[in-house]
Amino acid sequence: MNKYAILRTEKLKSAASVWRSLKHAFREQPTENADPERAANNAHLGASSAREAMEKVRARLPEKRRKDAVLAIEYLITASPEAMAKMAPQERTAYFNDALKWLKQRHGGANVVYSGVHRDEKTQHMYAYVVPLDESTGRLNARRWLGGAKALSEMQTDFAANVGARHGLDRGIEGSKAKHQRVKRHYGLVNRAADQVAELGMLDRASLGIGKPTKKGSSQKTENKARLACAE
Repeated sequence: MNKYAILRTEKLKSAASVWRSLKHAFREQPTENADPERAANNAHLGASSAREAMEKVRARLPEKRRKDAVLAIEYLITASPEAMAKMAPQERTAYFNDALKWLKQRHGGANVVYSGVHRDEKTQHMYAYVVPLDESTGRLNARRWLGGAKALSEMQTDFAANVGARHGLDRGIEGSKAKHQRVKRHYGLVNRAADQVAELGMLDRASLGIGKPTKKGSSQKTENKARLACAE
């Protein structure tokens, strides 16, 4: 059985991309790959809504910044599906708690503005939003943490050694670019499905939420099911 610690990052360079991601995190838009009946089991730390989390992100941003600066780093932390499924609830909680401590040590507690755990999807995972503020310079500097292949590899090694190993999880295969691309493609398909739902009109989105989709909503739902099946 594969027992890998999984850590992924996404750079969010615009307020719109941060907002869209937060709406997904808080289930404030229909999410095809999640079970609405289990949404109440999700955990939120640091904010109780997408709006509140967005305000906390903005509060950490310096007034002067480059137009192409990374405003937030979204972290996704989980484990191989088989390993995550075999963990007892308290073991999963301990794993995510250790991961959050690692993030705060890495970035500084004030920069980890919000984190949560999705328990309404097939494989539970933790996510966190980090403002890459370099407190030594007062500037946004995502490159300090995510700059280049070497830095990313070292990050994976450090996470596996200081978090994954405590929970019986191994580091993924170093240099396994193909696997990384598969994971990236998976979340690309998932995010595109969420984006297309968000692009629907208010009536169409509302119809999906109450389980009585309009013709357009039904068509989008069918298309997204095919896209998510491909992702799985």
